[in-house]
Amino acid sequence: MDHVQRGTETFSSAEAAELVALTRALIRIDTVNPPGNESAVARLLLDRALDWGLEGEIVELSETRANLQLRLPGGTGQPALMYCGHFDTVPLGGAPWTHDAHGSYLSPEGVLWGRGAVDMNGGVAAMVCGMAALARRSARFPAEIRFLGTVGEEVDCAGARAALDQGAMDGVGRLVIAEPTDMELVVAHKGALFLELTARGRAAHAAMAEQGVNAISHMMRLLERVERLDFGVGEYPLLGRPTVTVGTITGGSVVNIVPDRCVAQVDIRTTPAVDHETLLQTLAHLVDAHRVDGVELELRVTGDYPPVGTAPDDPLVTAADRVLRTLGDDAPHKTAVSYFSDGSILQPPTGLPTLLCGPGDPNLAHQTDERVDVAQLIHAARFFSELPYEVFRQ
Repeated sequence: MDHVQRGTETFSSAEAAELVALTRALIRIDTVNPPGNESAVARLLLDRALDWGLEGEIVELSETRANLQLRLPGGTGQPALMYCGHFDTVPLGGAPWTHDAHGSYLSPEGVLWGRGAVDMNGGVAAMVCGMAALARRSARFPAEIRFLGTVGEEVDCAGARAALDQGAMDGVGRLVIAEPTDMELVVAHKGALFLELTARGRAAHAAMAEQGVNAISHMMRLLERVERLDFGVGEYPLLGRPTVTVGTITGGSVVNIVPDRCVAQVDIRTTPAVDHETLLQTLAHLVDAHRVDGVELELRVTGDYPPVGTAPDDPLVTAADRVLRTLGDDAPHKTAVSYFSDGSILQPPTGLPTLLCGPGDPNLAHQTDERVDVAQLIHAARFFSELPYEVFRQ
């Protein structure tokens, strides 16, 4: 069969093969972060996109790292629809892989193996190929369809931060990120606030402990209060409540010296009901309340990724729901996830309706033997090529 029906359009077998070939090419590029090396991906995608009729340019951030911006030109009557995905991947881990992690093995059953197959080379390829399909058909909408490819999402969202600072989101009215969701509609995800707490006391011989100030003891009392922190919010739909986890704690040197320094790292996961700036003020007051003579306390933010939330009945979400139903999904789920994405950087300051939807089982992300079904890759590309029709029909 030469064509697979895709709503009122078609997605040809040749385009499906092109999609698989692009995903395999992306998997073969090692973008494990650190260090990233995402420029190689940006160059490959730009070359393909220009051949396929899209416009775009590379935005260099360093010698080996670059964001990518692509465009399908449209009218100026409405804000643009932005697709977004990141180029970096996580380390391979210590366990052996069944197939070469960067070999892009394609099984006879139609399963594509390799680091990034799920998170998120597959989603990136599906978005770009979906836009290419629209370009081939000379599709034109009341606004641009854009793609933003970013560096660094797995570590610090450096690419998204740079894109925001450089005005890449100007004129955008809707944001879709192809994180692996098994093509479910993720309308919210938790944020993350990473903290480093340091207590400095005074060392002394443990036999004369009264002459010292125990930094570990003071840190333990502070952490007890942090763990019982009242966020002042209830359960958020689909996400539940915020959480606090003390991830690491180090201090002291030997057993018979009163420790004069203790450092703890704390992971706080927040819901869209929690404002990070207000939360940090509350934490600063809590630290101040535990200051006593002889003890120095320091609070340092090591990572700030706000939560993302979009109303389930937002027009972007309902448009995506209609497309998935047209493509054969009887009842697409509207759900939420606990991890953060580039949406944490791009959505809060812009207020854009934001949706996560992409191919791949999220439980395989960051795992040994990461893999994705080719059938779902094609399903995703069809979704991205059909979504603009529904978004701009409203």
